[in-house]
Amino acid sequence: MVPTPPLDAPPADLILDNAPCAYKLTDEQYNGARTDGPGGVGTTVAQRIAAHGWKVIKTEDGYYVPLNQPERGLIPLLLDTKGVEQLTDGERVYPTLTGRRNGPLTVSGFTCADDATINGPVTVRAGAALVATGTTISGPVSATGAAGILLADSTINGPVQIAKTTNAVSVIDVTIAGPVSLTGNTTGTDAPLLAGNTIRGPLNCTANNPAPTNLGVANTVHGPRTTQCAAL
Repeated sequence: MVPTPPLDAPPADLILDNAPCAYKLTDEQYNGARTDGPGGVGTTVAQRIAAHGWKVIKTEDGYYVPLNQPERGLIPLLLDTKGVEQLTDGERVYPTLTGRRNGPLTVSGFTCADDATINGPVTVRAGAALVATGTTISGPVSATGAAGILLADSTINGPVQIAKTTNAVSVIDVTIAGPVSLTGNTTGTDAPLLAGNTIRGPLNCTANNPAPTNLGVANTVHGPRTTQCAAL
């Protein structure tokens, strides 16, 4: 006998078999005035996203909301064209880097790595963004002046240096075989997130505004934790 699906199960056409890496919004979608709230007054998409605490990366061509962050399951409900709330019709952005890549990688623009293996150093240019999920990087990762760096459920066999990021920094459930340094990142009201990581080296965080947080999920660090990350 075929079991009956629960009454609240989504219909087949609302299930994303090929989930995107992020949703891209135009400036009008993100900041535009809305009148769909009570009394004809509506908060902007930017305000709704800020209320949820989602990380957003602004680049030259729009606003990106990556899925590899807390509340992953809720993001499509608000931003996908088939979302239950359909706050706006965000553009689905799919991974641009999968499988194996041998050699150095220089990131410009918005790059999304998913289930990838990168054998070589990764450098993120100023104004660019790297979103990596389920990815193994054998080499150092360095970013100076990037728009955003979001790493999740990944392995990095080398040091990680993130400096002067302007929008979003998030490192969640990542195993890092080397030192980690966060320096001079200025991410507005969105604190850099370091949570649930295993770091086989020192962790140093200096001159970040605001200071990094772990949202109560401690990191395992096989080395000294200094300055702003001493309690993480």
